[in-house]
Amino acid sequence: MMSQPPQWQQDANRHTVLADPVVTIQELSRFKPLRTTRIDHALVFTTVQGGLDTYLPPSRPSRTELATRRWTSVYEVDTGRHEAVAVLALTSQNDAFQFEVSLNCTWQVVEPAAFVASGERNVPAMLQRLVEDAIRPVLRGYAMEDSAEAELHARKAIEAAGPLGVRAGLDVRCGLQLRRDEAALEQARRLREIAFARQKLEPEHALLMREDELAAERALAQGQQRHHVELQQQALDHERALDRGRQELELQEIEAKKIEYYAYYLERGGPAAMAFQLARHPEDARLVMENLRQDQLLAMKNQLTVAIQALGGGPGGLEEHQLDEPRRLAANIIKEVLGGPKPAQGPTPPPPAVEGAVAGAEASADPAQGRVPGPAAASDPPVPDGGAAPSPPPQDGPLFGYSSPPRPPR
Repeated sequence: MMSQPPQWQQDANRHTVLADPVVTIQELSRFKPLRTTRIDHALVFTTVQGGLDTYLPPSRPSRTELATRRWTSVYEVDTGRHEAVAVLALTSQNDAFQFEVSLNCTWQVVEPAAFVASGERNVPAMLQRLVEDAIRPVLRGYAMEDSAEAELHARKAIEAAGPLGVRAGLDVRCGLQLRRDEAALEQARRLREIAFARQKLEPEHALLMREDELAAERALAQGQQRHHVELQQQALDHERALDRGRQELELQEIEAKKIEYYAYYLERGGPAAMAFQLARHPEDARLVMENLRQDQLLAMKNQLTVAIQALGGGPGGLEEHQLDEPRRLAANIIKEVLGGPKPAQGPTPPPPAVEGAVAGAEASADPAQGRVPGPAAASDPPVPDGGAAPSPPPQDGPLFGYSSPPRPPR
């Protein structure tokens, strides 16, 4: 004989989240066997008189009991531990703001007969109702800002209400967390961010001020350093300018002396200029001597031409009374040459040194040797009638027929 189908049945297994722990309700008959049940579920049998007989797992009634006890129905109750999570919105002291209560409970049927007798069909809803009844009056006395204190007193109120669900045969353990609403939390977050920003701003402001001070000090130090360097550079430029001015003045003085020195010799020409050239370039000695001989012959020729023109009379010549003295001098010279003994030929004077070429006659210390041959250098001049020795020629005597120039500037 087949068993009768259950009047109430939940397709639930061990991991199914349950709101009602009664899994099945089955009507019993004396002529129909009991339907197979899970071994971990409790069985609650009801009698005609309204009594309840409980068989906790793994106990099960025998066939004799099923036949003799006259049970009318059986409740299969899940005795496992389940969780119930809920979020409640309860009014605070100000009706405009509500606390957000997070409820996290675990429940278990420990007295199946009591639960069946209670008639509860939704355990999480029952727990929310019990918690709300316990804490609502408490939260009405606190403002939104006092959420921590309100949570503490709400927990005390739940403890004072006694074990939840005990009348329904439940073992309940609840955890409660109180939070302000989202608007209040957002406002608190903004205030906290503002406070953090203010706290962060103060050291940042001090740091920025310090950075500005250091930057100003650094800029001032750099400016002073640049100013000092510029002053030193200007002083060095001034000293260089003074040195260049002094050098230019010295160069101008040297150039002026050189110009005066060169002009002295170049203005006089003749032996002086050639001696200057010989002093500068000793290798040109032969060329200088040849030029001196040519200049000497040219000077003697010019003097002879002038003398002949002067003695010859005619236009440009001397008058008759002006020729007496030249004729007398010429006669005396002829007489001395023809009548007097021929003097010994003196040694040829050595050529003057290069350094003394400008001075001329100063190169010789002996008066007899310092005589420079003139146009008639072949013989010595006649001795006067007194018999005295001829006086030495002056230091500035003629050189190769030219009068010696004055001393050059030093």
